[in-house]
Amino acid sequence: MRFEEKRVELKDGRKCVLRAVQPKDANGMIEYLKITSGETAFLLRNADEVKYTEEAERELLQRRLDDEGGFMMLAEIDGIIAGNCGIVSKGGYRRTNHRCGFAIALKKDYWHLGLGSEMMKYALELAEKIGYEQIELEVVDGNDRAKSLYESFGFEVTGRNLRALKYDDGSYKDEYVMIKVF
Repeated sequence: MRFEEKRVELKDGRKCVLRAVQPKDANGMIEYLKITSGETAFLLRNADEVKYTEEAERELLQRRLDDEGGFMMLAEIDGIIAGNCGIVSKGGYRRTNHRCGFAIALKKDYWHLGLGSEMMKYALELAEKIGYEQIELEVVDGNDRAKSLYESFGFEVTGRNLRALKYDDGSYKDEYVMIKVF
């Protein structure tokens, strides 16, 4: 989905642009995914599992841009992709068209600057504008900062997926299912 670019100021005074992802962002997004996947154990993949080709990523980003029921948002600071979030429909049928899923990740260098809150605020505004009534996400047990952020925006824990993630060392982590009703 195409949406209006938004400029925000972070806690350290830097300016950030929140904008729709574009196919020209393909290489930057691949690099961003590799970095963020290697910086935290709270994402679904490991850095070595990011194997997208530039062409495949460009096609994916174009589909996201053309999707009127969802979007992918970039947070760009001084020309660098600092964060990314997105809304994807859980619909396809009349009985589920009111629901969407949400995901967000930031590079570690941009944590604690208010960027996650700014992205969340704008993403929720856009999701509501699309017409969604309910937004859903999963957060890994132990990711207390993210869970607190979601709760501050009105998300509530509604369930738990046991052993949702399995790590290379054989250990597991549960995920909380969280939902916000507009």
